[in-house]
Amino acid sequence: MAKIPKQTRAQDTAERVAAAVGAGRKLILPSVDFSDPNRPKTCLEVDFPILPINQIAQIEGNAGKPIYQMSKWWARRRSSVFRAMLIAAATKAPDEPLEAAKTVWEAYYANHQDNAAFRNLKVADIFMGGGTTLVEGARLGMQLFGNDLNPVAWFVVKNELAEVDLAEVERLFDHIEREVKPQIMPFYACEGPGGERGTWTRLATGEVMGEDFDPLALTPDERKAYGYDGPEVIYTFWAKHGPCAAPGCGHRTPLFSSPVIAIKTLTVKAWADFECRTCRQTFDVERHAARMAPDVELVTAETEAPYAVMDEGGRFVCPHCGGEHRDEVTVQVGYSSQLPKKGWKNKKIDLTLLIHPDWMRGEGRHDETGQDLGGTATSDAAATQRWFEKRLATLRLIEVRGELPERIVCPTTGAVIDTSQGTIPKKSTFTCQAETCGKQQDVLDSIKASKSTGLVAAYALQCYSPKRSESDAPYNGRYFKPLVLVDHSSLTCG
Repeated sequence: MAKIPKQTRAQDTAERVAAAVGAGRKLILPSVDFSDPNRPKTCLEVDFPILPINQIAQIEGNAGKPIYQMSKWWARRRSSVFRAMLIAAATKAPDEPLEAAKTVWEAYYANHQDNAAFRNLKVADIFMGGGTTLVEGARLGMQLFGNDLNPVAWFVVKNELAEVDLAEVERLFDHIEREVKPQIMPFYACEGPGGERGTWTRLATGEVMGEDFDPLALTPDERKAYGYDGPEVIYTFWAKHGPCAAPGCGHRTPLFSSPVIAIKTLTVKAWADFECRTCRQTFDVERHAARMAPDVELVTAETEAPYAVMDEGGRFVCPHCGGEHRDEVTVQVGYSSQLPKKGWKNKKIDLTLLIHPDWMRGEGRHDETGQDLGGTATSDAAATQRWFEKRLATLRLIEVRGELPERIVCPTTGAVIDTSQGTIPKKSTFTCQAETCGKQQDVLDSIKASKSTGLVAAYALQCYSPKRSESDAPYNGRYFKPLVLVDHSSLTCG
């Protein structure tokens, strides 16, 4: 029997699922004459498929449809619920009442645009808000009328229902990218894992600029002449700090409920139970290193099974005896000559990113020379620069692989980290981390007592590397890294 390719099997499965729910099929449902006081009941007046609609509404809650993501309307309703309600309210109920909910659910994924009964229906929403009713009714082919006193609601819905030329939209996006990207890219360019550096190119000549090239030295007009390709910052993580209100203290404590700053489960290709030729013990061989912060220290939980990571040359080392193995065939053609022939399997790996307790201790109001450390909205630039540099001096991130234990030991400093202990013992309260203080206090009261705004300091970056993405490494090219002095240009990217 011929083997069916995996892609073909997946397409066949998708087609069967689509056929089962009737996705996209044209469907003509009967409606009723709403001007007739003696009209038959609609499905909504008889029954409603609450359970299946609730299930898809929960999914939609985590990932709204693109049309509704164009605005952050404050009271956005689930579009799946409104679509189902409109279908149920417009459709004549079957003679058998028990079939009403089934009729609505079976029609949910269908195409109703050619249904003359729906096209003749007029639907009015006199408090339209973000326009969910109007958008879903339009998708069903109905005539929609909306009204709202809020001009923002009117503007949002008007653009949601506007006819657009996709080519024109793409041209607009391209124009915005050409104009804006050169202006902001010097603030987003950063270093990638393993010291990866991006390249700046003079667009007119194709000349690749040297390492001494400083894009921040360019004027805004000059930046348009250069392009950048390489790692860039996606997001900057900032930490609020509580200024201690105890007399004579003023210590600034970062406000964290625990040292955990990120949790991810990554998937990596792995060979299970490879037997070492030297010591005859088994371990997993992973095709790539599953890391969300590749350049920080790694601690492997004791509950993790033994594993080895294959490098680009097909080499890996037994975690039991240190015996070296090499498998060039895997790298060249995607399967292994010495590993079992059952193939690569997906393996899920839990990762947790922690911040070192030295940084969690915070800093005082002044540096060693007695100069003020800024960090507030009213501080001058020089004082805030000193604050940032002081905070970076003790910054260190640690990544834990596997189930997070209650305590871990930092490989470099030997510090014991309580993975659940932060600086916030209870809601809106922090404990001053100064050695001679330890006062518990309300965050808002302490900020008011300081007669300034709250303090902030950046501590980590989430970045993206196109090169890392193309290598099929886990996490789709993204990675975390601690902020360092060379990343100061990224402090404006919050």
